[in-house]
Amino acid sequence: MKRFIAGTVCFYLVACVLLICLFAGGSGEGTKNAEVNDIVYTIKKYYPDVDSAIDLLQGYETDYIVVGEDGKEIGVSRQELVTDYHYDYIHRDYSVELLKDGRVQGKILFINREPDTKHKYRLFCVIIIMLFLLKDIITVLYLRKNVLYPVRKINEFARLISKGNLDVPVGRVDSSFLGAFSESFDVMREELAYAKRKEREADQQRREVIASISHDIKNPVASIQAIAEYQFLTIDSKELRQEFQTIIEKANQINGLITNLHTSMMNDLEKLEVNPEAVESFIIEKALRQADFKKHIGKFSIPECLIRMDKIRFSQVVDNVVSNSYKYADTEIEIRSYFEDHYLCVCIKDFGKGVKKEEEVFLTQKYFRGKNAKEKEGSGMGLYIAEYLMKGMGGKIVCCSKEKEWFEVKLCLELVS
Repeated sequence: MKRFIAGTVCFYLVACVLLICLFAGGSGEGTKNAEVNDIVYTIKKYYPDVDSAIDLLQGYETDYIVVGEDGKEIGVSRQELVTDYHYDYIHRDYSVELLKDGRVQGKILFINREPDTKHKYRLFCVIIIMLFLLKDIITVLYLRKNVLYPVRKINEFARLISKGNLDVPVGRVDSSFLGAFSESFDVMREELAYAKRKEREADQQRREVIASISHDIKNPVASIQAIAEYQFLTIDSKELRQEFQTIIEKANQINGLITNLHTSMMNDLEKLEVNPEAVESFIIEKALRQADFKKHIGKFSIPECLIRMDKIRFSQVVDNVVSNSYKYADTEIEIRSYFEDHYLCVCIKDFGKGVKKEEEVFLTQKYFRGKNAKEKEGSGMGLYIAEYLMKGMGGKIVCCSKEKEWFEVKLCLELVS
């Protein structure tokens, strides 16, 4: 390819140089006009002694014939010059009349050589144009075979890869400089297929490990639940019975979550089942009190109504919000509720550092954590999962904050009409 481009450039340079030389060699118009004027002046001066005038004009390149009044030749610039009158018609010669007292005594016929030069120029230009055209045709054919067709084939293969089809090999294209490049696509295709296969295997192994661990965790949780139930039935203290009741409910909740985790890992992580049903609103207060083991939540009331929720999933959402408040604020928690459109809204507000205003919209995105939370451990998945579960129940979650003063999470549950 480099040799081809270098040859093309050299070809153009040679053609330009030759054309310049031809034009430079043929440009003597000023000198020729001076010679013609000198010839006319000298011959008029010596006429009819034309031979003496011609002797004085030796060395001029301009050819001419001097004829008399009767049209017969009386002198020529060169002896070998043909002196027929047909020059006047074929070469478009021009003539100058010799006048004396207003009467034509003779003529000077100048032989025009320019048509021959112009013909050479035209012939040269035609040859150059034909050569350029031939070169361009060869270039197009060469590029079509060695560039356009291989690139089109590689582009089609890249489009197949972008659609996830890794089974069609591109092979080696017939190109001197794209052949090895096209083969590298096959290497890339094989590596991508291998990487995807390993990714599927790793994902399957990860799911199996998590499913196995979640299954193993169920045994100690079941033991905790059994002991708590025994203590609940045998102990006499009302306060302790209430505490053991909380342990039993939390154990049930953990057991349900572990079951869901086990199921989702064995099937699809994103397909956690949410089964909303019509329940009474007192479930909300119960879930909040069970989540608040540090007793940071003060007195509050929930309007009596029917709402649509999955009790286990809502408990998971509330646990996540309250535990976040413990982790990042560790202040008292204010609960308020009200009706808005066709929702019952429950606001959970703490009085910690909060987050920046511009970060609020990103809090429910996967893996996002506010700048104020960097010193605390976390994965940035809690509010993302909470939003996913709230949407599954037909509700929504909204976060708002005033930096360094408070942070609030609003849980909106759909009313049952």
